[in-house]
Amino acid sequence: MFFCTLAGYKTFVSADVYVPSNIKVGLFYGSSAKTSVKITSERGYYAGVFNDRDFSEEKIIEDTDVIVSIAENQVVLSDLDGNVLYSESGNNGIGICPIYTDFWEERLEIDGSGYRGSLNFIKDGSGIAVINVVNMDQYLYGVVSREMSESWPLEALKAQAVCSRNYAAQNLGKHSSYGFDICANTHCQMYTGMSREAQSIYDAVDATAGQVMTYNGELCECYYAASMGSTTENVKYVWGNEVPYLISVDNSYEDTENIPNGIWSGVLTVAEVSTIMRNRGYDVGDVQKIEVLEYSPEGRVIKMRVTGNTAIKTLELEECRTVFGTVTKSQMFTVVGDGDAQGQAYVSVTDGSTLIRRRPTQLELLTSSGRSEFSGESLYTTNGQYQKVYADSYEESSANTSFTFKGSGWGHGVGMSQYGAKGMAEAGYTYDEILTHYFSGAEVTTVY
Repeated sequence: MFFCTLAGYKTFVSADVYVPSNIKVGLFYGSSAKTSVKITSERGYYAGVFNDRDFSEEKIIEDTDVIVSIAENQVVLSDLDGNVLYSESGNNGIGICPIYTDFWEERLEIDGSGYRGSLNFIKDGSGIAVINVVNMDQYLYGVVSREMSESWPLEALKAQAVCSRNYAAQNLGKHSSYGFDICANTHCQMYTGMSREAQSIYDAVDATAGQVMTYNGELCECYYAASMGSTTENVKYVWGNEVPYLISVDNSYEDTENIPNGIWSGVLTVAEVSTIMRNRGYDVGDVQKIEVLEYSPEGRVIKMRVTGNTAIKTLELEECRTVFGTVTKSQMFTVVGDGDAQGQAYVSVTDGSTLIRRRPTQLELLTSSGRSEFSGESLYTTNGQYQKVYADSYEESSANTSFTFKGSGWGHGVGMSQYGAKGMAEAGYTYDEILTHYFSGAEVTTVY
């Protein structure tokens, strides 16, 4: 065995900023783990093992097409006729690196889809987890091309490249239980290898090579989302923590009304919202009412109450968006029921097992003079800070059968608006001006 150090395989550290030159991306794992996979490389492979990001070469495989599968509880590499060419000797699986003459040509295909870098295959239950070990900037070719259109202004693409580099460096080991850093879908960042690479993407990544956003000498958490309406949101109203550079800023360069899902609406029936709540672990019975209790200063829902016939659940912060995520694309929305019960006053009473809604006119009140009935036309409620007035009615109200949600923006609302960055670039702003606008007080730092 001998150790093989491949071009570009270094680690970059600057003060408190750590940015690895290689990142481990989980392509297939868990429910998507492969039983077998075909790998193609024009010049064959080096076969060996990965120790974290370091590759130790043990054998040269001259076949250009090989199959990786499980045989006798081991990961094995075979030719197309089933002859075993290499098998794992421990618990680190199999690593393969394509033979290349130039770093740019370090590429291979997985079942016909092109990827740069090398591959690590480890057992994952009864299948195989496929991990792409790839140079950071070549990884970004496959990320920026999915997060923004290649036709967008170069300065917006450059801003996205820096954000995505920050995200990757900040989330090293996020999926360490599976043996890699980050996954290839929206849970982390979209990444599909070479399928959407373009010259504008190369230009954006290469022009910002080694650049990240820092605040007081440390890596920033550079969150981004498609659109955010007229303003971005302070992170404390989304995830509850306070970060000095993740505050609300103007987003007026985003053309919210004329972009996909900038303005949206959706309807859920009572049966649908009741099922959604139950599947989320919040069984409130049949949902009767959905109310927004509190908005952030920028107009995003930060507290919402869902009332059912057996229980009430109050949701806060981001969960106000995600709980009904099939229709609510952001936290900036309103919700209205189709029955007049939605705006009517009621009091919930219980016999110890069932929650029952009663209008004030249906209740008996205990007073100093004895029992009496509520006789007013309005009910005032307060939490000590806010007061709300409900109009009561002696007539039976019609129950809600559905709820209509209307809102603007697409995503969590924190950090950089991608469409906002596009608008700023079209207005003549440079990528560093875009980044320092969305991440207040942070700066662009070159670490390699």
